[in-house]
Amino acid sequence: MAQDDPRALETLEKVVAEVEGRTSAEVVLVLARRAEAYPDAPWKAGALVALAALAALIFLPWSFRAEWLLLDTALAFGLGWLLGRAGWSRRLLTGPRRREAAVARAAREQWTARGAGLTRERTGVLVVVAWLERRVELLWDVGVDRQVPRAAWAEARRALQQPAVFRDYPAGLGRGLEPLGRLLAEHLPRQADDRDELPNRPVVIG
Repeated sequence: MAQDDPRALETLEKVVAEVEGRTSAEVVLVLARRAEAYPDAPWKAGALVALAALAALIFLPWSFRAEWLLLDTALAFGLGWLLGRAGWSRRLLTGPRRREAAVARAAREQWTARGAGLTRERTGVLVVVAWLERRVELLWDVGVDRQVPRAAWAEARRALQQPAVFRDYPAGLGRGLEPLGRLLAEHLPRQADDRDELPNRPVVIG
């Protein structure tokens, strides 16, 4: 199911509302098709495929006309360039540290863009789910940091990094958010005067 499928967004909107029904924290869910475009990946793929094709033409015992060498290499580059646009290829051609940094950078941008730091009690929590990178980034405001011990985040992070979060969308993501909801309800229970300050519907970017 696509990230922006209306049924999926409606399901996740209900999940966020249920989480916020038990806590004074404000949860913002951002679904990123990719945290970065990785524009160099298609060029890398094209160069690798062209190099492989050139090596095959030179070293394998095939007969071909010399004037076709340049054209075949160019066609191989074009094929590699197209392959390099696929998500799996972009993951293969970018290191894990770069992907991790890209998701962290996207999360900081979305924190500002979604107003997660503007709640009355400074209890915003941002969850960025990046599909191409297969990573989830969590950010939270100072009001949450004062109440939730750093060590307590481990279970919530682990649940959101499970393969099912991406493979079984949206149900897997909904289950992945459950430990986060329990954590926030335990340390930041909902108060009588709490109000919904930020939209519950997930935002799709990328």
